[in-house]
Amino acid sequence: MNKNQTIAIALIVIIVVGAAGVYLLMFPPGPGVPTIVMGTTDSVESSLDMAQSYDYFGWEMIQALSSGLVDIEPGSEAGADDIIPALALSWAVSDGGKIWDFTLRQNVTFPDGREFNATDVKYTFDRNCNLTGVGLYEEDGPQLNMDYGGVIKNVTILSEFVVRFNLHIAFAPFLQLMSCQASYMVDRAVAPMDELVGYDTEAQTPAALGPYLLQEWVRIGGSDDHITLVKNPNYWDAASGYPKTDRIIVKMYASNTALASAMTAGEIDIAYRQLTAEQINAFKADANVHVWEGIGAQIQYLCFQQDVYPYNETEVRQAIASGINRTHIAEAVFLGQVDELYSIIPQGMAFANTAFDKWNYNISRVVELLAPFGYNNVTKLKLNLTYESSGHYPQSAQQALVYQQDWENTGVIDVTLSALDWPSYRLARNAGTMDVFLYGWYPDFIDPDNYGFLPFASWLNMGYNETYPQGGIDQAALWNQGRSAPNATARGWAYEDLQNLQADECSVIPLWQSSTVAVTSLAVKGVVLDITVNWRHWLVYLEEPTT
Repeated sequence: MNKNQTIAIALIVIIVVGAAGVYLLMFPPGPGVPTIVMGTTDSVESSLDMAQSYDYFGWEMIQALSSGLVDIEPGSEAGADDIIPALALSWAVSDGGKIWDFTLRQNVTFPDGREFNATDVKYTFDRNCNLTGVGLYEEDGPQLNMDYGGVIKNVTILSEFVVRFNLHIAFAPFLQLMSCQASYMVDRAVAPMDELVGYDTEAQTPAALGPYLLQEWVRIGGSDDHITLVKNPNYWDAASGYPKTDRIIVKMYASNTALASAMTAGEIDIAYRQLTAEQINAFKADANVHVWEGIGAQIQYLCFQQDVYPYNETEVRQAIASGINRTHIAEAVFLGQVDELYSIIPQGMAFANTAFDKWNYNISRVVELLAPFGYNNVTKLKLNLTYESSGHYPQSAQQALVYQQDWENTGVIDVTLSALDWPSYRLARNAGTMDVFLYGWYPDFIDPDNYGFLPFASWLNMGYNETYPQGGIDQAALWNQGRSAPNATARGWAYEDLQNLQADECSVIPLWQSSTVAVTSLAVKGVVLDITVNWRHWLVYLEEPTT
């Protein structure tokens, strides 16, 4: 498709009454502006409020609509040397890593013309951490789930454009934490200190200062239909030529089949999340499209509800782990497009090991481990596996069938499969009503700290059963040692012990990790797929046709 037509029409100004007064949204007109259409099977899980949003797609929208103090250099390995300025021009660390001072960029304005300053940074963190860590929404939200309260003691204003973060611990990946979307700025003109901003509110999102503004977010029958982003004329990095496309329309499709058909028919410029391996291979053979592939840190893992017998028994979880044939999954479902995973920390990331390889597929060991619990080829373990069915994760139904086949091939496990769409799946997770279920993880920030906590994450509601096999040292203690260690060597020791303990306990079972794939028309340029798994809308553009 080539929608790269330009019509010079004045901006439309929409006036909204916000929480702190008049709020002006300036949108380019509808038809005629340079536009890219992206298709996806994904959707917004809850909201586009940084104090609540904790899903991949919600974060990608927030990244397009707001900015953080720092960013990750696109295409880099996302290490400490790859942190680049965003709303902060520079930073300094003192007190052994427990004080961070950020000098802010000046002449950055919100949509209502107000200048961004240190008060906005303090307001953002005070609000978001209060809403999710202490206040009305304490059971959910990224700041709670990522333990902002365990890292950040408080935020203080040193001057109009200098802000200080006082930390509880010398948190090794602090800059990476500041680069993630949960640390992006809110607009206090529309973001109350004690309330979330969501789909049903007037502003729909508190995000601002990003390359795009939210023009519309449309749901039909409770499901996302499309989201339209339009160029922010006051974007702080506009002088660099960003965003490169004036308008982005993101269309949601009910299935990967519909998404692939839309791409083939030229109805969309980009297909991103979740095409099947077969569809990706077919597009690779299609000279009319381009398939982009990049390293990724996406993982999937198996969770147990450990408040339910027999999943509270470590040996039962170990037996189930031994009944998983990762090679079968990688080849039969994903056609070799994913890698087998043997630690909750993905391979290629610092300090990762392969501790779970002790539970490679082994039918004899499954039989041996289950026998003391009375399970055999007559009295089989009844395993109820739930998977997500609406395209939030790739090929979940096919995965479930392969897991079922391999477990039942042991002769001592009988599997029942259940499917839930993503909204229902999330509610069931919160309620702790799924015995065994598949879950995925995309990095909040690139550091083992952001993966090492998953086997005991409270928000997974697994009734985590700590068995203390290492002299009473639990997973949380080792995780805390790793995140606050004074040097890389000490971090490595802590994460080595943590991964070994996680393999002993099997509270979750790592399954596979995958790269990132997008299919586009040949005219689409500027796609960057790297280990952050971030989709950067503002870099993407349509190449002008040659004449």
